[in-house]
Order: sequence, then C-alpha cells, then structure tokens
Amino acid sequence: MLEFFKDQPEILAVMSERRDGSMKLLQNSDLNLENRKNFFQKINLIGSKIVSAEIVHGKAVEIVNGKSPELIFGADGLVTKDKKVFLTVTVADCIPVYFWEPAQKIVAVVHCGWRGILSGVIENALVKIVALGGQPEKLKVALGPGLNACHFEIKEDVLGEFSKHPEAISNRGGKIFVDLKSILRKQLLALGVEIQSITSDNTCIFENENYFSFRRDKPATVEAMVAIIGLK
Repeated sequence: MLEFFKDQPEILAVMSERRDGSMKLLQNSDLNLENRKNFFQKINLIGSKIVSAEIVHGKAVEIVNGKSPELIFGADGLVTKDKKVFLTVTVADCIPVYFWEPAQKIVAVVHCGWRGILSGVIENALVKIVALGGQPEKLKVALGPGLNACHFEIKEDVLGEFSKHPEAISNRGGKIFVDLKSILRKQLLALGVEIQSITSDNTCIFENENYFSFRRDKPATVEAMVAIIGLK
C-alpha cells in the first residue's frame, strides 16, 4: 500500500497494490467488490462513507458530500470538505493526483489519463476546490505512480493533441514518448500551485509488477488499483 501526505495526520491518502486485487468498479463486480471491501477494512474504513468516480477518461470533477450517491457516473475526479467522506478513483497506468488544502480542509482525487489531462481535468479540479473556498497557493498535491515517459508511447495520429507541450515530447528509436507528469506539473504551476507543494512518486507502473498495468499486461478485462483520500 502506498501512502501520501504522511506528514499530514488529518487525512488518509493511499493507493492499493496488485496484491490487494483488482478494484475496478462495474467489472468482475462480485470479486472486485470483495477486494474493495477487504482493502477498505485493511485501512480502517468499514462504516465510513466512500464515494467513487465512474472513470470515463474525461474531464468532469464533482463536489460530493455525505449525502452523495456512492458512485458518481461520468466523473474522473471528486472533491469534498466533509469529514469521514472518502473519495476514490481507479487507475491502471493513468496517474492518480491527490489534493489537500489544509486551511479549508478540502481533499480531492483525480484520475489523470492523457485525454483528461489535455481536456482540462486538472483545471476543473481547481475550479471545484476554489468553489469550496480553497486557495491554489495553499494546496499540497501528490502525483501518484503511472506510466512514465520511458513507457508512455504515442503514435503519430495523436501527436497533434500534445502541440501545447513540446517540451514533454521525446523521440527514441523512431518512437514518440510523452512525459505526462511534466505536463501535470506545468498545469498545476500555471493554476497557482507552489512548486515546493507538488510531490511525485516516480515509480513507472509498467516496470513495477507490484501494480497492474494495462499496457504491460494487456488483460481481457481491466484490472486496476484504487486511489483514495479523505479527512479522518
């Protein structure tokens, strides 16, 4: 189990590992729901309100509270300031991004695939955090593990999508690679987050078999970790 914001005792921010089983919602439902139940019990969340984003590789981020449904359809990110409401997204190559605004006690978690990153999911997360009274310059942000530039290869047909981020593109052996985390940091800084407040787990999911990787494993059914954050 990976932990984030270890120096912030007010919140829980973790990510499961492959050995915890697949956490993907709406697929292999009975087994995955049992895996989720066991993992939530492991981190002492049984009985807590847990709200999950569907994950559609889009840009929608929703504010939730204790009265929200347990599954938010059409969303890739969730924000709350309600205590004991824990937010989850699933990832299996894409990057989980955790937000903590200690002044207003706001937490958020966002599933960041390349489509969401380019279409504005990070910007939308900041909009919702600010709507709850948060200030970008007070945010602490943690980038979880995902596909690093060494293994995030793209083809010519989508290269134009990255035209605003030439510094993130590299060519090796006739192949094109993109550094998604450098784009995320660039976006966060442009939105007012302080550079010293952004941390990153630099593990490449593809290279570490402690985690599911869709690109590496090519499973018939997606297997994924769960990223979770909430106020204790």
